[in-house]
Amino acid sequence: MRKNVLRTVVVLISAAITVYAAHRIYQEHSEYREGADSYSVLENYIKEPQTEPMSEESKSEQDAMSENAITWPVVDFAALESINSDCVAWIRIDGTAIDYPVVQGNDNSFYLKHLFDGEWNGAGCIFLDSRVEPDLSDRRSVLYGHHMKNGTMFSDIAKYKDQAFYENHTTGMILTPTENYRIEFFAGYVAGADDETAWKVTFATENEYADWLNETVDRSWFKSEVIPTAEDRVITLSTCSYEFNNARFVLIGRLK
Repeated sequence: MRKNVLRTVVVLISAAITVYAAHRIYQEHSEYREGADSYSVLENYIKEPQTEPMSEESKSEQDAMSENAITWPVVDFAALESINSDCVAWIRIDGTAIDYPVVQGNDNSFYLKHLFDGEWNGAGCIFLDSRVEPDLSDRRSVLYGHHMKNGTMFSDIAKYKDQAFYENHTTGMILTPTENYRIEFFAGYVAGADDETAWKVTFATENEYADWLNETVDRSWFKSEVIPTAEDRVITLSTCSYEFNNARFVLIGRLK
């Protein structure tokens, strides 16, 4: 009799665990789908510039221009701000899935679990550290984004652990309502969430900032020809990594 009762209890517990696991999987996939759909709609607010057919003379003039010239997309910040007044920028890295609006909240918690439109969702939003200026005028700014299993948000940041990937994706761009910036990546490394150096945004002196830049380059998992100086402003892109508990991968580039 007792064996039958124990067997029944074990079956019921196993069934409950199976149902809970199935519910969690369904919920996770639903969140992924809702998040992807939400950001797919926002793609309508960034447009590639329209180009007119060029004459041979114009083509020659264009060829003579710097090879580093960038054709900037156009972001409708007015429309985005009408949806969410916290919108401060748009970030894009060609050749990756990173092509998102950026927000800045009153803290570094809200947008971990809320989409651009404010709806709760585990995908969250790409957001700027609440400690820095929204126009990226500080010496260092930090962006955060989740490492999603479906490859969205900042998942592709982790690919910079590979030298070959870096060499094929050395730059990105971040657009704001007032300025457009080229991001020239020069370092990326794994750090713990409690690593004060990795999240430092305030520097008392130029020498302290220069020392921090040198340490950043020394810690990098890839080698870059970009040499940052104390006159440069930099931006860090941060996402989860899995080398150890609470690991993060941070990708740093200078703003041009």
